[in-house]
Amino acid sequence: MTTGAPVATKYTFDFVRRSLPEQARSVLEIGCGAGELAARLAGAGLQVLALDSDSACVAEAKARGVDAVALDWPSAIEQRFDAVLFTRSLHHIHDLDGAIAEAVAVLRPGERVIVEDFRSEGGGPCGRAWFSGLVRLLHSAGAFRPDFDLEHTLGKIETVDHEHPLHSSGAIADALARAGPVEADDSAYYFRYLEADLRSPDAVCRLLEYELEMISADAIEALGKRFVLST
Repeated sequence: MTTGAPVATKYTFDFVRRSLPEQARSVLEIGCGAGELAARLAGAGLQVLALDSDSACVAEAKARGVDAVALDWPSAIEQRFDAVLFTRSLHHIHDLDGAIAEAVAVLRPGERVIVEDFRSEGGGPCGRAWFSGLVRLLHSAGAFRPDFDLEHTLGKIETVDHEHPLHSSGAIADALARAGPVEADDSAYYFRYLEADLRSPDAVCRLLEYELEMISADAIEALGKRFVLST
């Protein structure tokens, strides 16, 4: 089982909890990965069904005690939920409108679709320059684990070819708006690229705080995006 990303998981968990409908009890997570978030939501008393297209991820989620199923989305399911979560998965799903429509279809009346994603179009030149400079500074200071790969990490923020097109944050926002009223916000994301490599958990927390401060000051363009669709 992978060690997970506790700081990133808590950051997402806090967003989901404050975005859930009042008295929400059941949640469908689409794109659960290894199940860290689903396990935490279940530990908070929610009934969680977690889906992922990767069977290895589903196996890890099950090992964490999560009710997880290997399933491509969109798929028709009979259960109904108080909230549907897309956790950094919606930009990958080819049928964007279909994915959202099916999410709305499995909601109880008046509930919410909650999306955490990133700008697949990139965070902009200021964000890239800030991240690159910060990573090089941390590397020179010995903040990373011995097996840290500097060039691989820096390459994560460059535009690369994927086996299928990724939806931009604008396309996701437009598709959600076609389904109902949407609240959108910027969020931190660069810190996720470094959590597994930093020696100190405290350093991850400080990095997250620093990134949020830079976003709030309009010093960098946010790489993360969050949406809440009310039905």
